[in-house]
Amino acid sequence: MLDTVRQAVVRYRLIRPGEHVLTAVSGGPDSVALLHLLLRLKDQLPMELSVFHMDHGLRAESADDAAFVRALAERWGVPAIVVRENVAAQRRPGESTQEAARRLRYSAMRRVAAEIGATRIALGHHADDQAETVLMRFLRGAGTAGLGGMRRRRGPFIRPLLDVSRADVEEYCRAFGLEARQDPTNLQTSYLRNKIRLELLPRLEAEYNPGIRLALNRMAALLQDDDDLLDVLAHRAYRRMRRETGDGAVALPAAELARTPRALRRRIVRHAWREAAGLTAREDADEWTPAALAFEHVAAVLALLEGNAGDAVDLPRRVRARREGDFLTLRRVGESDAAPAFAVPLTIPGTTVIPGVGAIEARFVDDPERADRPGRDGAWLDWEKLAPPLVARSWRAGDRMRPLGLGGTKKLQDLFVDEKVPAAQRRRVPVVVDANGIVWVAGLRVDERAAAGPASRRILQLRVVSL
Repeated sequence: MLDTVRQAVVRYRLIRPGEHVLTAVSGGPDSVALLHLLLRLKDQLPMELSVFHMDHGLRAESADDAAFVRALAERWGVPAIVVRENVAAQRRPGESTQEAARRLRYSAMRRVAAEIGATRIALGHHADDQAETVLMRFLRGAGTAGLGGMRRRRGPFIRPLLDVSRADVEEYCRAFGLEARQDPTNLQTSYLRNKIRLELLPRLEAEYNPGIRLALNRMAALLQDDDDLLDVLAHRAYRRMRRETGDGAVALPAAELARTPRALRRRIVRHAWREAAGLTAREDADEWTPAALAFEHVAAVLALLEGNAGDAVDLPRRVRARREGDFLTLRRVGESDAAPAFAVPLTIPGTTVIPGVGAIEARFVDDPERADRPGRDGAWLDWEKLAPPLVARSWRAGDRMRPLGLGGTKKLQDLFVDEKVPAAQRRRVPVVVDANGIVWVAGLRVDERAAAGPASRRILQLRVVSL
């Protein structure tokens, strides 16, 4: 199994010599085996390893899982970062608990990687997970992007185990005497993925194709190649036909779009919607999830090509597509940045209420090595690097910071766009400053100048709390 993983790492350039790899470890067999394999690979491929674990607070045993991972990492000589999130409290409207947990987990992994300088984030998904993912997306009616399954590498995320099966992982754990935690919710068929793993896949294997798992993985690989090509062609076509309107809208020549092959036409509409909504061109965080822009939305937009001037369709994220003469336009509607400005000195230690926004809790961390790092709603700052007083204020035009891990400065306007903060909410995001500038944009990023590190002697924790 080590040879298989080594070959995948080299062939797909998952890890470069000397890179810092943050390894996500839930405590289950897959992630424990992944960490063990990467430790063994260090003899042949120099790398720095750290462990990430999130306590989602969804099960009574979650604290025990976190303690297990801490102890495992300490025993194997790998630094561990444990993040605790209240998933139930941070669910968005229409979002399932599992979707919220995944969103928060991936966001936390990115944030921690930036804080510690990790350039890769290793995940323990294997070939059986890939087969389940493809089947699950097939049942939801996905296109090539979804049926292509999970990518070996997307952005900082890598999956070194996609060429090995669950049985391979379990045998590896037995061979090396690796202990692991078991999540009892994996046996609950109320979750679609579990139902596919426990009922559908075994039946397909027994009655239709004994090699169904291999076949699904092979199909995913083929569709990934097709999807990549279609994406390149669609992006080129979109950049060629996109027009500036001067008011933030995206305009596409209706006749030219109508002449474009249908497969590219749909993707071009998605590109235009993403830009109008202020999203990145393509999510690179990881595993595909059902997009906010559904097939029906895209079909409704394309129907405007045959409609009358003035016809319009409202899309997710407050984007409206409209037929305007010879053009199809997509623009954000119904939002305003007119939230009242605020500037409130922080009480340290203590809790500072910001009317209409929430509150910020400030306290000093007594034992950083044993304390759980805050989730997305908090930050650790080096008290000795700060220039008090600290003030929480609203965003101002021209604000700029040096986000930890970026290696340069960034305008807050661009940070808000990258983090998909709606325009109407941007002036409600607390920006914490000291006498020398921005130290933390609440819920988003810590400034490099103020961030706490291993050498910090006194750490201030700030956390946004609800009223």
